[in-house]
Amino acid sequence: MIEHVCKKSDLIEHSATPEKPYRFLDSGLSNVYLIGIKYWVCSVCGATSAEIPAPIQLMNVIAESIVMKRGILAGEEVKFLRKRAGKKASDFASLISTTPEHFCKLETGKLKLTEPLDKLIRLTYGILSNNNALQARIATNVEAWLNSIRKEKVAQPIQIRRTGSSDWCQLPCAA
Repeated sequence: MIEHVCKKSDLIEHSATPEKPYRFLDSGLSNVYLIGIKYWVCSVCGATSAEIPAPIQLMNVIAESIVMKRGILAGEEVKFLRKRAGKKASDFASLISTTPEHFCKLETGKLKLTEPLDKLIRLTYGILSNNNALQARIATNVEAWLNSIRKEKVAQPIQIRRTGSSDWCQLPCAA
């Protein structure tokens, strides 16, 4: 089978509109759509390409939107942030104190992210990003996020029974 090489004459120019946005799969995310850009579709093979005027700024805006969104991150969002931070999966896993295998399952969506780990990933990305605007936005959430990370289980009092006795002694838990 001969592979098609798109020629300029095969390309049909389009403008992304709110009614027909451009799906930006090159972001690594399945849910990013752009409007107001030019893109081309090959009339022979259907391949698409787009003119992204400020790709670095766009990726920073996407990352900031992910970090600041409500709800738990999806696996592909975790992967996006890790890649934007320029880290290998094993290195990022080490930073958040998890195994590479566990982290891989989080990125692929095979394991659901817990709220504390979600917040730790957001904070880690924010620190690594060197994005002053994002760091300023995160700063307003740091205390709440750290509190959600270190949620402690309420310790139960220790109960001791003397051997051969029905007497119980209860020691208070340490605060």
